[in-house]
Amino acid sequence: MSAPRVSIIVPAWNAAGFIEKTLATVAAQTFRDFELVVVDDGSIDATKEIVERFLKDNDLRGRCIKQENKKIAGARNTGIRAAEAGLIAFLDHDDLWFPEKLARILAEFDAHPEADLICHDENIVKNGELMRVSRNGPWVENMYERLLFEGNALSPSATTVKKENLFEAGLFREDPGFNTVEDYDLWMRLAQVCRMRFVPEILGEYQLVEHGASNKIVYHHTNLEHLLRDHFKKFPNPDARLRRLMRRRLGVMCRSAARLLIAQGDLETSGAYARRALAECPWDWKNAATAGLWALKRLGA
Repeated sequence: MSAPRVSIIVPAWNAAGFIEKTLATVAAQTFRDFELVVVDDGSIDATKEIVERFLKDNDLRGRCIKQENKKIAGARNTGIRAAEAGLIAFLDHDDLWFPEKLARILAEFDAHPEADLICHDENIVKNGELMRVSRNGPWVENMYERLLFEGNALSPSATTVKKENLFEAGLFREDPGFNTVEDYDLWMRLAQVCRMRFVPEILGEYQLVEHGASNKIVYHHTNLEHLLRDHFKKFPNPDARLRRLMRRRLGVMCRSAARLLIAQGDLETSGAYARRALAECPWDWKNAATAGLWALKRLGA
């Protein structure tokens, strides 16, 4: 059997309750030259059995690989290494694609052979309700600096990329210090080795999950800071412009953590982040506003 045009990589962990809904959107694709590679990342439920039954019942080319838990970066990397196609499309186990997604993306690759990575827009959905539309991108010439200093502009379930570029960039980093930001890190490394193209069409749904407890918010932002500082090392002697951009980016990161923690009612930890945001970037009025919000909450507590 010849290699498929695209390999769809689905990392799954304890997904028995919902993965069939995700896989059904793959089975509904109008473009059919694909394989489905699901990586069961140490589930303790019936994820693997459900996936294998779904593949058989729907006569889909693919397989489910069971491995010890390596977290999402390790699961995606296992899928990439097992993929037979030259194009890799990512789909997280609770996200959904529209039926024409693959057809549109493959048409874009055909029309723009210079592109190495293509990403589309998504609906952001929470509990079945449309919250907003995520407009990914846009492409700029210095995409690496755009991502580093302005924030993430891609989503895994909206991204299809040439496999050779993934290996050139070094795949997802499996270091625990990059958990929850492993995709953002990879996009930045890909921006240094490939040409990205963004399609302004909504071709799928990202399922929004709340950050949850304060410790999860702190964990994510701790890893985000680790990621940012790791990439800042690429500029060992930054000029005044880069130093300002770095401080602004850290200020935005701290402000984001502060606002999420304020919403959780964690005034102690949010206060520390609000003060850091001001210290990093005192010229950004949004940091001052966040500190003011924290102070008001503190007075009312």
